[in-house]
Amino acid sequence: MVIWICIPVFNRVDFTMQCLASLVKQDYKDYKIVICDHGSTDGTSERIQAEYPEVVLLSADSSLWWTGAINVCVRYVLAHAGNNDQLLTLNNDTELPTDYLRQLIKCGEKYRNSIVTSVIHDIKTGELFDIGYRQNWLFATAVAVDFEHNHITNDSDVVEVTHASGRGTLFPIEVFQKIGLYDEKRLPHYAADYDLSFKAVRAGFKIYVSKKCRVFSHVEATGLTTVLSHFSMRNMLNYFSGMRSPANLKARFWYGWNNCPRMIFPVYFVIDLVRITGSYYRHFIMRG
Repeated sequence: MVIWICIPVFNRVDFTMQCLASLVKQDYKDYKIVICDHGSTDGTSERIQAEYPEVVLLSADSSLWWTGAINVCVRYVLAHAGNNDQLLTLNNDTELPTDYLRQLIKCGEKYRNSIVTSVIHDIKTGELFDIGYRQNWLFATAVAVDFEHNHITNDSDVVEVTHASGRGTLFPIEVFQKIGLYDEKRLPHYAADYDLSFKAVRAGFKIYVSKKCRVFSHVEATGLTTVLSHFSMRNMLNYFSGMRSPANLKARFWYGWNNCPRMIFPVYFVIDLVRITGSYYRHFIMRG
């Protein structure tokens, strides 16, 4: 069984090379790395070709954003993978312990035909940053889980969640064969990973997060870093409309429309709007 590791990249070449360095040290060796470089201008492709010639390097333009780039990778994998292979989505601002792939496989073998996702640690401190969430549509919130209170029966290392991010999630190839690709038309950058995982759950797949599947991430390297650096009308506009902002209203609308029960969607969207607006102002109030 081959793990096909799909990584979209756009600049940040140092992050990419550190990620690849951690991948080649894995103690599970049956994997292939597929990277889509969608318009980097910092020599990313040249360095990958020079230092990691075994990587499948696909090129695209910068109009694709994250979703289009990951779909380029997934299409390649679907054309070349076997039916029993697995597909791992990964971001380039991550690094992995040497047993990472083996732990993913181990959990996937224990919970057959399921999606396995990872816990996120802050790469600077090593501290646990994010385990996962269970979506509550009525209150427009994702409720954080923990291993002490939410683990599944007879397994204190595994929690079932409702959705999974692109930062270290392992899929059976069957998932994409059954439900198709990420929604690059409506969700070109943010929320496409969560959206696809909800679609997979509706198709009958469960999602588990394992304590032993650890990803170390540059958590500060998010789309909100610049937007929340100081208060201004321009930054506020970018907060609600910028492609790199998780608060992008268009993306949040389509994410909810695709997955929220239609009867409560208006309630969900209004509450979500109030919540993200309050978060923006609260950020600056707390900063003083």
